[in-house]
Amino acid sequence: MIMLFLNSSFGQKRKMSFERLKALKMSYITEKIGLNAADEPLFWEIYDRYEMRIYVDCRKKIKNLRRTYMKSRDSISNNEALEVIQKINELEQYALRLKEERDKSLLKKFSANLILEMHRAEYHFNRDMVYKMKKKDDFKK
Repeated sequence: MIMLFLNSSFGQKRKMSFERLKALKMSYITEKIGLNAADEPLFWEIYDRYEMRIYVDCRKKIKNLRRTYMKSRDSISNNEALEVIQKINELEQYALRLKEERDKSLLKKFSANLILEMHRAEYHFNRDMVYKMKKKDDFKK
């Protein structure tokens, strides 16, 4: 019975939690931009404050809108679809404004070169994660 339980629990698809993804991203960015031990707490305090707002105020809401649309996509009217598109676009714009605020806050304490390296690291982290997920999906097929 133990073997059956272990086999079924490891065989299930597991989505990565926001906290796990955040920890991976933090370690990746820290390594890539070369934060020293003294700067690291302040950098991550500012960065995390905005990332949490982007996640809660934008990404989760966008995900819920898309999920709701997928459930009713066969019966949704054109006007309702247009409303969903507008809401998603508004949330994406809000996320962009929050990123701009984050950058301004970080620029008060850190150099523009460091912030630009952070952007580069974020881009590469996201690209690498998508590549790994795609590779994992290709392996399953």
